[in-house]
Amino acid sequence: MSVPEIDVIIPVYNGEMYLERAVLSAVRQSLPPARILICDDGSTDATPAIAQRLSQRYPQVEHLRLRHGGEGAARNSGIAVSTAPYIAFLDADDVWFPEKLEKLAAIMESSDDHTGAVYSLYTFIDEFDNEICDEVRVPTADGDIFDILLYKGNILPGSPSVVMVRRSVLENVGPFDERLFNGADWDMWLRIAAVCRFEYVSEILVYIRIHANSIQRRHMDGKQIRFFMQHLLIYDKWTDRIRRSPEFVKLLRKRALLLMLPYVFQPSRIESFYNQIMSNSEKIGQIILGRRRDLWRGLLEMLARYGLWRLRRGLMNDQRPFLDVSG
Repeated sequence: MSVPEIDVIIPVYNGEMYLERAVLSAVRQSLPPARILICDDGSTDATPAIAQRLSQRYPQVEHLRLRHGGEGAARNSGIAVSTAPYIAFLDADDVWFPEKLEKLAAIMESSDDHTGAVYSLYTFIDEFDNEICDEVRVPTADGDIFDILLYKGNILPGSPSVVMVRRSVLENVGPFDERLFNGADWDMWLRIAAVCRFEYVSEILVYIRIHANSIQRRHMDGKQIRFFMQHLLIYDKWTDRIRRSPEFVKLLRKRALLLMLPYVFQPSRIESFYNQIMSNSEKIGQIILGRRRDLWRGLLEMLARYGLWRLRRGLMNDQRPFLDVSG
């Protein structure tokens, strides 16, 4: 029986603190990968020196020195250079268990081509490799998971480090969307789920590292509007599906109005928000917001409900959250 070939893609930007630990966890797999591609996204710290040293020590490790273009661009560069029939992603601050590739490859090898991706359980570690979360998010989604991903969000674990994909599927669905700094992996899983099945291994095989600069904490300083705009870029690709769910359209409209509500007395901010949506994600923008007057009518109705909620809270001690009564 032939050994399945797997290329590992590790995007990294200024990852000197954790890169070596990540690479060694790939080198020491019970099923050794064919190539480990360190996709260095124009790092300005010691990352290039570490990557070069690792590539000299281990013949399967290669250092791709790239211009800074973002995480998606780095992953796409790795995909373009890779040659194996299976591709596994590993973030530069995460760590694999030694049998990770072996167990995911076994699922791939025993499945037909309708299975395009497989993923595993994970747990969290801190910057000192200490486990910091006893709770494990158990995957419950396999098979045709497109609708779940679209309507419930990224129900896959929050890091590409848990996923292995067939090269043929990536060639079919296209590269990571380089416009996205938030949700690029979710966007990719949606496109994959639109054409094939997902399977999972119900074992913890990945340590996802949480630290000050990790993606789980990055951009979490009150930039919810920017996140929402990013997600609209994703939803804009699936407007035909979204139109079929009036409840989901209502939910997206509510989210948009709640994000704009604090700026209701700053018309220029509201106008800027609306214009950005219509210029970047016009199809989904028309579905959830409609014309300008529809937006303002919705905001004024939301403001009235907010005022009534504050009144009931003060006079009647109504403790329900505003989200529960905002329509």
